[in-house]
Amino acid sequence: MVGGRETGNETYVKGLIEGFMAGGEKDLDLVVYHVGAAWTASSPKVRFQRLLTASPYVRLGAELPVRSVAQRLDVLHMTYAAPAWSAAPIVLTVHDICYATNPEWFSPRDLRVLSSVVPRSIRLAAHVITDSDSARRQIIEHYHVPDDKISAIRIGPGSGAKPITEEDARRELAALHLSSGMPYLLTVGNLQPRKNLVRLIEAFDELVTSRGHDFDLVIVGPQHYRSDEVFRAAGSANERIHFTGYVTDRQLAACYRCSTAFVLPSLYEGFGLPVIEAMAQGIPVACSNAGALPEVCGDAAVLFDPHSVEGMVDAVDGILHDSSLRQRLSEAGRVRATQFNWTKTADLTLAVYEEALS
Repeated sequence: MVGGRETGNETYVKGLIEGFMAGGEKDLDLVVYHVGAAWTASSPKVRFQRLLTASPYVRLGAELPVRSVAQRLDVLHMTYAAPAWSAAPIVLTVHDICYATNPEWFSPRDLRVLSSVVPRSIRLAAHVITDSDSARRQIIEHYHVPDDKISAIRIGPGSGAKPITEEDARRELAALHLSSGMPYLLTVGNLQPRKNLVRLIEAFDELVTSRGHDFDLVIVGPQHYRSDEVFRAAGSANERIHFTGYVTDRQLAACYRCSTAFVLPSLYEGFGLPVIEAMAQGIPVACSNAGALPEVCGDAAVLFDPHSVEGMVDAVDGILHDSSLRQRLSEAGRVRATQFNWTKTADLTLAVYEEALS
């Protein structure tokens, strides 16, 4: 998952390993299999081993099964896709199953792969991990997973939550060709139908033309399935809508740090990492009431119906007009963000490893 611009999936793997490195588990011997270069140094508890090939067919069909025997693994932890077989019990992380509940959001290729691989992997797994109670309920209902076979473990924030000074942030924005004096509304996520960016652009147009706000819209994230629909929606307003594409960790933190407000209009999120990152930077948040977002945000965000452009407009308009609301959301968001950390995620994940082993 790491190095392939997998956004949330990559953040999960990096964060979990960071949590294990920071934790106090004395008996842990974690081997991290990877392709390309290791992204951080090994530690006494965590070692990196490069796989022979990036091919998923070789990795899942032969190499990981062989390693499970040769290295006498106690547990093998995978994300979404389990190997063909394993001598060690498999722990499987599935962040969400949107491909099953809303196939229209996925390309035919991704839909074919996920629909084949994930259900088989869930059946093979000794235990399944997901990020929220909302995603857990959905997986149980759709795949009839026994209640005691799946755990919801909250995850920590991504790199966008890391502290950055305003001066440094402005320099990073300049590298993205964003004006340092420009007030802007920010959203973060792949350009794909689930992120609901077409409605966000419609709401932005309403905020500027009818509600009298003078700010831009910055959309951070790589192009994905049906991203052309988002670019078409931007249309003539394109000079006020800025697409950054994929950004570095530091650029992402800078985008949060200098934004006026953050909005996440997704039609579904199994967790919603960007809202925690925005909160950690003290940015007021307006977000969809879909999926796990109410569970993750608590009372630290203004929620709206993602299918209602007018509801989205009212939520953002309320934040921009009310300085006391902005202050309350900023303070509540910072407090809320502290409740999510990777050390806690790693501790709870280790408990699942021990259960799978027993």
